[in-house]
Amino acid sequence: MIAVMVGLALFFSIQICTGVAIRAEWSPLRDPLYFDRLALLKKYPAFRPGPNPPPDKPVTVLFLGTSRTLHGVDAKAAAMYLTGLVGRPVEVFNFGQAGAGPVTTAVYLRRLIQDGVKPDVVLIEVHPVYLAGQRPDAPETRWLLPFRLRPDELPIARKMGFPAPRPVTHGQRGLYAPIYDYRFLILDRYVPYLLMTDHRLNGGHEPDAYGFARLNEEVTPDVRAALVARVSPYHADYFPGYRPTGPGTIATRATLDQCRTAGWPAALVLMPESSEILGCYPSEGLRELDGLLANWSAEYRVPLFDTRRWVPDPLIEDGHHLAGLGADLLTERLSREGLAPWITRILSTQTRPAP
Repeated sequence: MIAVMVGLALFFSIQICTGVAIRAEWSPLRDPLYFDRLALLKKYPAFRPGPNPPPDKPVTVLFLGTSRTLHGVDAKAAAMYLTGLVGRPVEVFNFGQAGAGPVTTAVYLRRLIQDGVKPDVVLIEVHPVYLAGQRPDAPETRWLLPFRLRPDELPIARKMGFPAPRPVTHGQRGLYAPIYDYRFLILDRYVPYLLMTDHRLNGGHEPDAYGFARLNEEVTPDVRAALVARVSPYHADYFPGYRPTGPGTIATRATLDQCRTAGWPAALVLMPESSEILGCYPSEGLRELDGLLANWSAEYRVPLFDTRRWVPDPLIEDGHHLAGLGADLLTERLSREGLAPWITRILSTQTRPAP
């Protein structure tokens, strides 16, 4: 009997300690995608400068977005290009995440600010599908599950029109049964060899030291056709009657508002899409999208880099994720034609003597 009682006490102690560790974020299990990427970013002190940064501090460029950004922008190569083009040291970090949409981006930017991250410029990806509002179920609900949000982030997400019910992990169950509720994440992180499949949480999206995840250099036509057929259904429901009026529009404005409040120059980026994907949008929806982006650009005084047609179809693996050679093409052109002139203008205004 004593052994049973001791065993039960030990079991519940482990449960409560685990729950407390998750709530206090001593453990990254609430949202490991964010915390793992933040750990990478913290290796670059220039992104977290103190109150008096040195005059030779590199210019820091932060990309925020979806897996299109994750697989499309080689941050290390972009830093090399920009350093040569701008004439000053530049550091670039890719904070793109698989499954992240505008709401996730707005939440992540809020966290980054709280964590002391202070980039010099911010690139915000606009994924047109994630702005869809003609259906009641926002696309991002498939990936941004409420248990990934902190309690104080739930009302913020709701204000954006995103359904964010209070998850059971935020209540007492989160203390008494966290090992059950987080069982997959625990296995994935600490004992992945016990998983019944090879489907890791971030499988296929593991980033390099700069946040970029390179896909295959290129794909054969047959493989590409199969990938397009497999990925297209994820977005197919949001093309008929497409209108950019969903929670993603509110969330994108929230991200721009945060950048403006923080005093960070921001830019909007439309990532490449293949002709198959571009052909799925109704023309009226695209006109509304172009008008919306033009209004944001004017209101917030931010440039818009429209790269949707910059990469040929054979280098877009599944219609919207770039193969390695496609990422090379985009990174070089975006750095040369978009980022370098923009950053140069920003630096010139910052160093211009007051009249």
